[in-house]
Amino acid sequence: MPLTDAPARPAGSGAAPPPALIAALVGAVAAGAFAVWQPLVGLALAIVVVIAVMLRDIPMRRLAPVLVVVTALAAVAGPNLAPPGAPGIFLFRILIVLLGLGVIGYLLMDGRLALPAGLPRPAAILGIWLVWSALSIGWAEDTAAAIRWSSFMAMMIGLALAIALLCRRRRRAQILLWALAGAFALACLVAMAEAATGLHLPSFRAGTENRGGLIGVGSLFGNQNNFAAFLSLSLPYFAVLPIVFRDVRLKAIGFAGGALALMFILLAGSKSGLLSAGFVVIGLLVLVGSDRRARGRLVVAGGIAVMAVALVVPILQGAGPVKLDERTVTKLDFNVLRSQIETQSGSGGVRNALLNDGLNIIAQTNGLGVGAGNAESQVRSLVNSPAVANLHNWWLEVLVDGGIVGLALYLLFFLTLLRGQARAGRRTQDPFVRYMCLAGALSLIGWIIGSVGPSTAIHFTPMWIMFGLGMGALVLAHQEERPSAS
Repeated sequence: MPLTDAPARPAGSGAAPPPALIAALVGAVAAGAFAVWQPLVGLALAIVVVIAVMLRDIPMRRLAPVLVVVTALAAVAGPNLAPPGAPGIFLFRILIVLLGLGVIGYLLMDGRLALPAGLPRPAAILGIWLVWSALSIGWAEDTAAAIRWSSFMAMMIGLALAIALLCRRRRRAQILLWALAGAFALACLVAMAEAATGLHLPSFRAGTENRGGLIGVGSLFGNQNNFAAFLSLSLPYFAVLPIVFRDVRLKAIGFAGGALALMFILLAGSKSGLLSAGFVVIGLLVLVGSDRRARGRLVVAGGIAVMAVALVVPILQGAGPVKLDERTVTKLDFNVLRSQIETQSGSGGVRNALLNDGLNIIAQTNGLGVGAGNAESQVRSLVNSPAVANLHNWWLEVLVDGGIVGLALYLLFFLTLLRGQARAGRRTQDPFVRYMCLAGALSLIGWIIGSVGPSTAIHFTPMWIMFGLGMGALVLAHQEERPSAS
């Protein structure tokens, strides 16, 4: 059999270098250039290049689901997974950049990334919101802060969309939820050790009111309010289990997880977290009671509400299973908050001053906003600047930074998720889809007040994970309505 000879290579020419080698060399040069300007940025880019080269032979379709789950877990751990001496370079930021580069490379190699039904509308709103944030850089006084804020927003939107796309497969959504449940358990264990020893993780940042000693616990989240916000976002995913599923094991996990979330919210000493939990319980009664097919479950929901009150009230009175520090009890006293607002003292007075300053700033810009990430610099420039510059109110931060347009886009996205999940939860026949939709809707209801706890939520990853799970629930609901689309 005659052999076909390969075409002769022109004299003096060598074999073409592998594309992976070229990409590695380009990445190494870029990392070195960035290292001259910003050493931490250069180090992060170098780590991304090394990981990308190591994973180059794994197909994107196989790698992406695992990477999304690991990225979500790293997002919960946050700065705790940073190398010593480089707190700004933690695992989540490296993984989310790597995930984004992988998607870009996949698309450049003629890959297809179709958005499933249920996702285009919220994804489009997020995209428009990001574009508006980027445009606001043009009139922001602090350009660096505006670019930083918009960059965080791009990363977090990428995380939310990646989670939503992962939820196209119910099995992958279940794996993600179990992984997040494991992260919840780890956070509670860290908080338990924190309460028992009085020691904190290196990432813990106590506020001025905590310098006299331990008031509350912060677990993996840097401070008490962030931890309480995480707990209040997690609470619905436990509280809904006994209502939707008949499996005794799932019911037990639901009751145990819900009780732990409430107890650690109290140990955190966060009023916003406690109010958020109250919103979740009330929302549970409303959503279950408004579903004609599920009114039989209203008894279970009522029992959960009674159990929550029976757990919280004795603890606040010093007679429950958890003993609170006297200063934590005082911190949870809403009468103290009212007195602080009236006398313009303490944290209540500071928050009230920040609210008034933020509204005055947005009025001065005629509703346009000061530009992404510029709220803090504007507060600092005030003659009577409060003790802290961050607004400590996500709704207000979105308004002051992005103006009326930015707030309207966020509100539209928020209501799209809330309405979509509430409706799908009533219509679906699939218990898992009902669970995802009901828990996601309750998380949003709790977040209405829970979002005033963290100093900022632009890089508060539990919020963006909640958004991703909410969009994923809508995707699953649409797949049930259109089985051929799955």
